[in-house]
Amino acid sequence: MKIVEFIKPDSIYVDVDVDSKKNLFKQISNIFSKEDSDKGSVIIEKLNERERLGSTGIGNGVAIPHSKINSIEKTKVIFLKLKSAIDFSASDKIDVDLVFVILAPKNCQSEHLLVLSSISSFLREKSTVKRLRDLNKPMDIHNFFKKFSED
Repeated sequence: MKIVEFIKPDSIYVDVDVDSKKNLFKQISNIFSKEDSDKGSVIIEKLNERERLGSTGIGNGVAIPHSKINSIEKTKVIFLKLKSAIDFSASDKIDVDLVFVILAPKNCQSEHLLVLSSISSFLREKSTVKRLRDLNKPMDIHNFFKKFSED
């Protein structure tokens, strides 16, 4: 599975202005739930529940919060580039400024794992992460994802 298959240009957010993981999760729930506040509350609850199992901060300033949600019909992924890095309790103690979010249907068995694996492969090289940090426009970021998928 290629990263451009599940991250579309309109799923890329830059200069996201949050000051904590709590506020990031609120922003994520707003993006995913639009006008449905009940769905938004469930998203926040499920992301926090997953974080309690262990930080989804994977190191090098990157986090991949993810969860399964009953009310979601298909796996959804967004990418957020934060205006300022925030504490994510990552094992390397580096604050997070790049966030990939995966929300999958409750009954989804493997698709979210394929998405997680694809994102992890993309992030393997520090130079890739550095290049991602240098990009500031959603279309440029999407084109970078596309180029990576072609290599």
